[in-house]
Amino acid sequence: MSDLLLVCRLTLICVLAVAGLAKLRDRRRFATALGDLPYLPAAARPALAVLVPAAELLAAVLLALPRTLTAGLAVAAALCAGFSAVAVTTMRRGSSAGCPCFGSRTTVPMGPWHVARNVTLTVLALLGGTIALTQGTAGPFAAPALALAGAVAIYLTLFAVFTDDLAAFFAARPADAERTITQ
Repeated sequence: MSDLLLVCRLTLICVLAVAGLAKLRDRRRFATALGDLPYLPAAARPALAVLVPAAELLAAVLLALPRTLTAGLAVAAALCAGFSAVAVTTMRRGSSAGCPCFGSRTTVPMGPWHVARNVTLTVLALLGGTIALTQGTAGPFAAPALALAGAVAIYLTLFAVFTDDLAAFFAARPADAERTITQ
């Protein structure tokens, strides 16, 4: 297996698992956040509150199993592309809706940071899929490659999970940033 495929795979497993579990842990908050997206039909929101985290966890499981890796990459790409579309649509409509994707405590409206995160995750899924289809998914795991891929995946996962916090920090005025750091 390609080292780059391993990075894509581990990153997507971690990000999707954290996102799915966070949404399930606080289903009410996620359902409320869906209500802040006026373009989503009200009748679809209860189903989406269950289906979105279920799809994220399904993708993580598919990515973890060698026989279903390619399917997992396809599901992850579709989910992340959909999340990108939601962020872009929310921004274009001027909505101040936030993204409780990872149980974030911030109330940062969806913006360029969210689009960049979701596009990056989509690219990782598509890149992983391309590698899997052209080079295959089987291969030995060398310990140094696994360690490096794991470290990169953890870094990328933390960056994805804390997107709202980073957006809030960089959008804050200097006095607000100082107050945020001391809290």
